[in-house]
Amino acid sequence: MDAIKLQNATYNYKIFNDDGTQSYAVGVDDVTLDIKQGEFLTLVGHNGSGKSTLAKLLNGLFLPQKGSVIVFGMDTANEKNLFEIRKNVGMVFQNPDNQMVASIIEEDVAFGVENIGIPHPDLAERVHWALESVGMEQFAKRTPHKLSGGQKQRVAIAGALAIKPQVLVLDESTAMLDPQGRKEVLAVAKKLNKEFGMTVVLITHFMEEVLQSDRVVVMQRGKIIATGTPQEIFEQRALLEKAGLKVPRTIELAQKLKESGWAVEDTADAKSLGEMICRLL
Repeated sequence: MDAIKLQNATYNYKIFNDDGTQSYAVGVDDVTLDIKQGEFLTLVGHNGSGKSTLAKLLNGLFLPQKGSVIVFGMDTANEKNLFEIRKNVGMVFQNPDNQMVASIIEEDVAFGVENIGIPHPDLAERVHWALESVGMEQFAKRTPHKLSGGQKQRVAIAGALAIKPQVLVLDESTAMLDPQGRKEVLAVAKKLNKEFGMTVVLITHFMEEVLQSDRVVVMQRGKIIATGTPQEIFEQRALLEKAGLKVPRTIELAQKLKESGWAVEDTADAKSLGEMICRLL
C-alpha cells in the first residue's frame, strides 16, 4: 500500500529581479514517486537538487503548483485534509535548535501533542513513549540547551513521534551533526522503521547514510534521475558523479575487493571493513 503518492508534482520558486521582472527557480519538476507504507526510503542529491522542496510537499507545507500529492488517500491540495495529513506525516528539520520551544525537554516533546488536543493522561504517556523510543527518557526533566547536537535531534524526533505519525520525514536532520550525532539519529530512524513499522523518508547528502535503506532515490535539478536499492545505486558511479555525489571510499574499496574475488560486504564503516579484511587474511 502507498503511504504517499506524488503524481507529476511540480513546485517552482518565484524570484523578484532587481529590474522588477519575475523569474522562476526549479524546486521539484514533474516528479512521480510512490512511497510504500513501512518503507525506509532515502532521498539523495547535491545542494539545490530539490530534496528539501520535495520533503515539504509530503505533508502539505508546500502545495504542488502542478500535479498532486496524495497522503493515505488525502489530497494535500484540499485544505480540509491538511490537519489530518500533518498528524500522519511528522517532520524533523536540519537545525534542532530551531525546533525547540520549551526550556524543559518533556515539555518540548509535549508541545505538538497539546496542539492536537490530546488530554493530559494520554499526553504524558505519549511523551514518555516518544522519549523512550529515542533513548532520551532519562533526560526528560533537563534543559535541552546542555545536550549534544545528536541528543537535541533525538528530542526533536521524539516531538514528532509523540503525535504518533505513520510517516517520519527527516529533512537533512543529520547535516549539522558530528559523526557520532549522525549515528545516533540514524540508529533511531532504523529502530522506528524495523521495530514499529514506521515509514521513514531520510533526506541527506551523506552517501554513507543510504545503506540501511530499502530504496534510494537520486535527484538532480528537481528531477528523479535514478532509483533502486543501495547496491544498485552505488554501482552507477558515473551517474552519481554527474549528480555531484560520490560513493563513500569504504564502499568503493569494498566493491574493488569484491571484483578481485574477495568475500566482503558493502559497508560505509571503515572499522567493519578492516575487520572483514583481517578475517580474510
